[in-house]
Amino acid sequence: MAFLISRVAKALGLVPGPPGGKPQLIHALPLISFSPRRGSREVLLAYEEDDWLRTVVDTIADAVATPRWKAFKRVRRGEKRMDPRWKSLDGRERRKALAESTTRGELVELETHELLTLLESPHPRFPGREYRKLAQLHVDLVGEAFLVLLRGADGRPVGWEVVPPHNVTMTPALGRPAFFISYQQYQGWVPESDVLWVKALAPANPEGRGAGRGLALGDKLDTIEAIDKATKATFERGGIPAAIVGLGSKNNDDGSTTGEAAEDIQKKFNAEFRGPSNAGKVWFAPADVTLAQVQVNYRELQAKELAASLRSYVRQAYSVPPELVGDLTSSNRATAEAAKYHLAEYAVAPRLEFWRAWYQHVLVPLIDRDVILDYEDPRPQEWERTFRAMTTPPTEGVTWNEWRRFANLPELPELEGQRPKPLPGAGGGNNAESAAANATPNPPRDRSGEEDRV
Repeated sequence: MAFLISRVAKALGLVPGPPGGKPQLIHALPLISFSPRRGSREVLLAYEEDDWLRTVVDTIADAVATPRWKAFKRVRRGEKRMDPRWKSLDGRERRKALAESTTRGELVELETHELLTLLESPHPRFPGREYRKLAQLHVDLVGEAFLVLLRGADGRPVGWEVVPPHNVTMTPALGRPAFFISYQQYQGWVPESDVLWVKALAPANPEGRGAGRGLALGDKLDTIEAIDKATKATFERGGIPAAIVGLGSKNNDDGSTTGEAAEDIQKKFNAEFRGPSNAGKVWFAPADVTLAQVQVNYRELQAKELAASLRSYVRQAYSVPPELVGDLTSSNRATAEAAKYHLAEYAVAPRLEFWRAWYQHVLVPLIDRDVILDYEDPRPQEWERTFRAMTTPPTEGVTWNEWRRFANLPELPELEGQRPKPLPGAGGGNNAESAAANATPNPPRDRSGEEDRV
């Protein structure tokens, strides 16, 4: 009864509603601002200084930034029918549904569109491919990318600026829908509507900052860097002393202390034995001098094996086959060809799907809600598969165009619906062609009664 009375009072305007009469978004939990994750700036600097990390991450980022983006739209404007497969998360199913709908005339692929122009050239000074690669590097290393929208005179987005994650010091909070950005010469608040916050959700705190693989590999990357620096220091200045020289604790006859005597003997040694021309000389030292040699045994430390293991771990964490980063230890023609397919299947395609989902969710509504976004399939046609298809005779179980499509060849209109004829000896006997193929052209003559002939 009380619920009915409240509904009647609200309908009569006796109960104040939300401002403007529009329902307001209510958060069940208050959102708080989050600062950058510790190590975000360091892992981006490691990309600039660590050759191995850069090689591995660039292999993926270059492949993700290369495929061409596509835009589809309904032919009949205002039609509400929506095939759920058009926005399927399975790339194969989505591409098949889009191709079928385009053939039937329900959809049309747009050659030019404002959204495609924005993706192709989001910044006036940098190529679109390099900017897409930069955003992918931020996601792979830190787990998030911030795209600050650039708007035209009419307020529509015409591009964006990729801001490093560590320069976004505060994220939106309840009652303050804005980002605080300190980047280059700018410091200030940017409205939440002008920033596309693309991130890999952290399981422990989805509302917080993104979680990247580069941050998770921090200890491994630090260990690799320490091994490289220790090796460099060893070859430059020995790393640790090759020997320790000790002097007696008594004062000398001239009244100098042991420390002063040690400095004097060190100066004499450096003056007489520095440089390759003084190698092999004999040095005569006082009786109180003792020598203890110190040697670094890299074989016992297994520094080479440890560094190789850590580099392999970093490569595997990003799902990059060894052949694509120059490791041909146990590689052959088959594994080299398969490596390209594995990279596209397990590293590039999931990341492209990640960007497609975010673009469709936050960018498409700002430009054109009716656009269905997709990308070219990054998986290359396997050479072995094409070779087998071209060298294996087709059967009547498939049409010519189906066989050509499997062999990565274009379909021909004159072959539409036609099937290959059965090969000689392969007929089933259920039609004239197969019967003729199986028939013996010249049957042997009857030789009965000729058994006794020599």
